[in-house]
Amino acid sequence: MITTTQLEEVLQRQLAGTARFLVSAEVRPGGKAVVEVDREEGPITLDELTAINKGLQAELGEALDDVELQVGSPGLGRPFKVAQQFDKHLGKEVDVLLADGGSLKGVLEARDTAGITLRVLLPSNVKGRAAKLSKESTVIPFTGIKAVQASIKLN
Repeated sequence: MITTTQLEEVLQRQLAGTARFLVSAEVRPGGKAVVEVDREEGPITLDELTAINKGLQAELGEALDDVELQVGSPGLGRPFKVAQQFDKHLGKEVDVLLADGGSLKGVLEARDTAGITLRVLLPSNVKGRAAKLSKESTVIPFTGIKAVQASIKLN
């Protein structure tokens, strides 16, 4: 049976030099391998996911016989797991759940190894009026963040 490390190594080789990146790969107990892949620009397509699946099957062959392989995208409402997801959402609205239980919504301006820079959306005092971005950027260290995810707007 294949291990998570083997799966990650094959995926890193397969994705090297492409616009796609590995979000997570895990071989779970019970023989289920779950792979999440995204792309730097725009959503990943079904054709791209199919090609990744076929590439894994071709390279790993019999090692996947005992494993149910599931290749997909990370999902819109899921917290970011890797740096590339933050980079993909620069200039876009995100929801930040703070370690102290609070939350912020704003536009992601930057990311580095220490944390993120956010222009916070300030709610309007007038009912029905849209929120406005703060004039100042707020730096939030990763130690103060529980989760960050893309903001979902339903019109």
